[in-house]
Amino acid sequence: MNESIPVGIGTVLRFGLASVCTLPWLLSPLQEETQSSESNYILQESGIDDNLSSNILQFNFPFSFVVSMTGMEIGLWNSIGYWAQAVGLETTAASKSAFICSLAVVIVPILNFLSGKKILPKEVMGALVAVFGVAMLELDGIDLSTKPLLNIGELASLVQPIAFGIAFWRMESALKKFPAEAMKLTAGQLFGVFLASSFFCFISFIGTNNLPTLSLVMRWVSEPEHFASLIWTGLITTALTIYMETLALKSLSAAETTVMFATEPLFGSIFAAYVAGEQFGLGGFFGGALIICGCIFGAI
Repeated sequence: MNESIPVGIGTVLRFGLASVCTLPWLLSPLQEETQSSESNYILQESGIDDNLSSNILQFNFPFSFVVSMTGMEIGLWNSIGYWAQAVGLETTAASKSAFICSLAVVIVPILNFLSGKKILPKEVMGALVAVFGVAMLELDGIDLSTKPLLNIGELASLVQPIAFGIAFWRMESALKKFPAEAMKLTAGQLFGVFLASSFFCFISFIGTNNLPTLSLVMRWVSEPEHFASLIWTGLITTALTIYMETLALKSLSAAETTVMFATEPLFGSIFAAYVAGEQFGLGGFFGGALIICGCIFGAI
């Protein structure tokens, strides 16, 4: 789709469709489980004495708004990651970008450590093994000696694991506070990414005369190939996957989830081998095995 439609416009359409489809979740009332814990949450977050609880609750605190804004904050972190990825891919090979993105498995344990949370040795080892596996898989056959250690695109790509790692870490925290609100948090994420991508798209066209008209955008979308790509990327690889990630974080820690996140390059390589006929090198096979071992080790 991005071969015919500008990347910024394609991103807005993708997340716009995902956001529209999950908008009923964003506007829906809170689940009964969340409503029952509303007063306790208000007192806990405000630090106000229990004797004043009746006076606080009579103001009808917009608790649903808090849940939605939490999801949008997480969406903002994801937006930064997507933006860094797009900027990096302009001058960086996709394989290198995928490897750098996998470093999110290291960021989450660091955040846990900085926040005073106990870090399990198995999580650290599983993350390191998975990262090493991604390096072998994605960098297999690339001669790193012929290029500078880090170019501008790779420096931009380094923002990916930080932003995505923070997003996973914040989502784990949000689901501890709102365990029954996976749908609303998902919708908030998608709406936040849609707003951020719209902003980045708008500023990218400032000072140019290339802003497409509404009729041109509609013509792009009406083409069957573009429409199918939009449905696939907007509903399946965006809305559905983010919802499934959110559900997973109800029972998995952010550290465990990011280790599984490192398998994305492995499945991408398998899909490329099946569809495009790309071949694995010896390093690629060993890398894929290490990724799987890292996931298993971290889950034991």
